[in-house]
Amino acid sequence: MFKLLYITLLTMMISPTWAAVIMIGDNDGYGAGIADNANHPPFAPIYDGRTPDEVAATNGAQYTDSYSTAHPGYSPQTGTTTTFSFTGLGNGWTSGSMWFDMADFQASTFGAVTTTYNGIAQNWSFNDGYPSTVVRYFDLAPDVLTSINSLGYLDVVIERNGSADFYGFDYALLSDNYAADTDPYNDPTIGVNVPEPATISMLFLGLALLLIKRSKA
Repeated sequence: MFKLLYITLLTMMISPTWAAVIMIGDNDGYGAGIADNANHPPFAPIYDGRTPDEVAATNGAQYTDSYSTAHPGYSPQTGTTTTFSFTGLGNGWTSGSMWFDMADFQASTFGAVTTTYNGIAQNWSFNDGYPSTVVRYFDLAPDVLTSINSLGYLDVVIERNGSADFYGFDYALLSDNYAADTDPYNDPTIGVNVPEPATISMLFLGLALLLIKRSKA
């Protein structure tokens, strides 16, 4: 029995348990109760549906629930760059996906934004049209996973790059699973930082040693 418990704990130590999803912003329908993938009512720039906490945020929540986003003259934010920063991710990532609830992207008409994940270019030439909201997800490529494991964080940077597009975000969400294995709305760990793998490993190692000691007593 002790040997079985030891093997189980060792397996968990090698494959740390991660928080399932981390959401920046909230799934409140752009601060207006808009259902996922539904058309939104006409937003007249400058629209600002953020909560006080979102306005004061520095992780990217300040770029949610607004229209148009990071769009000088038409936006509650300054500048032309939107950054979602997921920190404290550790170095045990073998899979992952990014999710966004986004509105009104029309790259062919107004120009495409440039988007990077930890500096790695992504194709964001979306043509969803007005007034469309879309929940979109992407499995993270191996080079992005490698960068997360190297840096311990993921920065999603969306730069207008001269685009005149009017767009917005309800939230950005990072999962440690591929999209097919992720439930973005029903996981109790939404908003909880991912634990450091070293901390988990030390915990399980201590439990394993305790079990071994008791088995020899």
